[in-house]
Parts: sequence; C-alpha cells; structure tokens
Amino acid sequence: MKLRLLAALALAVLLAPVARASVEEFSTYDLARMETDDENFLDHWLTRQPASWYREYDAAKNAFRTSQGCYTSGEWYMRHDFKARAEFGEHAYMDVGFQMVSDDIASWQWLRLDFRWPTSGAGTFGFRFAPTADKANQDFSALWDWGVPGDPLQIRAVFTVEDMFNSLWSFRQSQVGDHSEPYHSHPVEPALWVATEGKRHRFEIGGKWLTPLAKDIVDPDPARNGTYALWGAKGAMLAEVSFDRWAMDARFETEQTQSSASSALVPGTGRKYCRRWFAEGAARRAIGERWTAEARGAYQDRTQDWRPPPSLANMRALDRGVALEFAGDLRENWRLRVGALHDRVGIAEQGNIPAFTYGTRTESRAYVGLEARFGRIRVQGIEGIELDEEPYEVSFHHDKGFLQLQAVF
Repeated sequence: MKLRLLAALALAVLLAPVARASVEEFSTYDLARMETDDENFLDHWLTRQPASWYREYDAAKNAFRTSQGCYTSGEWYMRHDFKARAEFGEHAYMDVGFQMVSDDIASWQWLRLDFRWPTSGAGTFGFRFAPTADKANQDFSALWDWGVPGDPLQIRAVFTVEDMFNSLWSFRQSQVGDHSEPYHSHPVEPALWVATEGKRHRFEIGGKWLTPLAKDIVDPDPARNGTYALWGAKGAMLAEVSFDRWAMDARFETEQTQSSASSALVPGTGRKYCRRWFAEGAARRAIGERWTAEARGAYQDRTQDWRPPPSLANMRALDRGVALEFAGDLRENWRLRVGALHDRVGIAEQGNIPAFTYGTRTESRAYVGLEARFGRIRVQGIEGIELDEEPYEVSFHHDKGFLQLQAVF
C-alpha cells in the first residue's frame, strides 16, 4: 500500500507543471464551440459513467477514472480523475487529487494537495495548495467537510484565493510566463456542496462562484498591452428516489461566465457572455431479476453573446432530447446496454456570429454498450449506430465510440 501511495504521489508531482485552477475553467468556457460537433447533446449523454461507478469512486480513498470518446473526426473528449490518500498522523491525512478535462465546452487541468485534520464533533478542517509552473497562478484554499459518503448529511465548503502570488500583496511579483498580469480586482472562489441520502433517496445541491477579476496585461512589446476581466458561476442539483421496482432521478445544471479583453492593437473592449442551463428527468423499472428499462428526457438552453471586437452577435441553441435504454446482466460482472437517442436542435442567430454551426437539425442514434468488471477495475465500451443522414462521411454505420475505465486501489 505504501508503495502504491508513493507511486501515486510521484505521478501527481510529475503532472504539477501542467496543473491549472478554476480561472482557466471559466476563461476557456465557450458554448459556440459545441457546434463543431453536430451531435454534441447525444455525445455528452454517452460520455457519462454509470451512476454506480460514481458512488464507488467517492467512497474509495485511492482511485482513478477516465472517460473518453469521439466528438468529431478531429476532436477526442477526455476526462481523467485521480486521487490518493496518505496519513501523516494518528488522524490527519493528505489527499492528492488530479483532474484533466478537455471537451467541446472548456479545457482545464489541476493538481491539488489537501491537508486535513478531522475533529470529534466539528467536522474536518484543512487547507489546499494547488501548485503550477507559473508561481503567480498558484491557489490556496480553506476547507471544511462534514460527513463522509454514506452519511445522512454531507457538506463540503471551500474558500479559494485564486492566483495567491499575483499582486495579492504589493511586494509580490506578478510575472506570468514572459510578461506581467497584475490584478486590480483579485478573484476568490467560494464553493459549497450539500448532500443527504438514505436507503431509498439521495439529494445533492452545490455551486461555486468566481468573483469578478480585473487585471492588466503588461508585455515587453507595448503593442500587446491590454486589460482582461472575468467572472463565472456554476450550480448543480441532483435528486434520486426508488420504491418497489422503480427508480427515478432528476438533475439540473446551470453555468454562466463573462469575459472581456482590450488590446493596444485593436480599439475597444471585446466581451463574451455564455450561459447554459440543463434539466433532465428519468424513470427506470426493473424487469425480472436481471433487466431494467429506462426512459429519459432532457432540455438544454445555450446562449452566447459577443460584443465588438470581434463581433456584434448572439447565438441561442435549444436541445430537446429523449432516450430509451434496456440493460441487463449477461452473467456475473458483465452487463449489456442497448438504447436509442433523439435530439431536436433549434438554432437562432443574430448578427455575424464568429463561430461555425450546423444550424437547426434533428439528430438520432442507436447504441450498444458492454460493461465489465475485472477485480477492482471497471471498463465500459459503447458503439454508436447511425440512424440519420450525417453531413459528413460515416464508415458503414459507425457513429462515434466511447470508453470508460475506473480502478480503485
């Protein structure tokens, strides 16, 4: 076990130079980029890992998971999560966490070192250090937890000072790469997550807010000088209930971010605003001892707004999706999934939007998935089957493929 933890820590240290914080999570947010994938709504559905995997990952002290898939002929979705725990006292411990996300909405990666001290009646306190190669981008957080997975009440509260060493104090340096980015308004990020669960229910709600930041861009080349501002917020809710042979769940997600930038090369201050909200409901019923049938419906509203430069435009997209799936155990540790997805996409544009879109359309797909478990490793592969004519060449009826893997140790 010690060797495994040392190996995990070594891996995390090697990844430290590419770690990033929530500023990058919001600054790379771009809903118009989703339109490069005409079936983005269906693809996001199939990149999810099974719900049972999430609970196993949350309960494990040491685990790794990855979800990957084909979005377009030139884009590959990836999400990797890694965590490990090492004790450094009778009760105190350190959690090492690494995450890398690259999809059609945003791209970010971070390394986090969490030092925690449980108490007998006041929860678990701690602090977090998120190192990066640029010292100005390193983050520090205060942590407080109540409960553990499986408890009736669970709370996680985090207060992060983003970019701690970037002009937080007057005597600190603000060098980022080969130039400086001194803050006028320094960002912090409070986050809160609360969950309650019982034998037949689970309810989660959480969110985080990146407070408005404003900074100068001071480059050795005066022509590249400018300003940059950003803020963002995310929230999510999940409810699950079960009774008799039925299980139902509902989820809601909302995200929004706004950024603006100016440059000495181009007059004016360009602005980009993004907002997305998503609502979904599902009902699942057991059929016999091995099979289940599931019906799912979802609605998504995406808005992106540009102000010059680069453009004066607005794009709005509405997704109305439905899904039907049958799943069953073929044998111990082997599970088959067969289903179909349908999405009606409505696109409205104002002005000359600086992005590509396939426009209003209808997308449909069937799929076959196989889930297997080998000891402490779970793996799932999903093959998409074309049901409608695509605006690009498709090999036979292959319509995207997805792969998930999870290991606890």
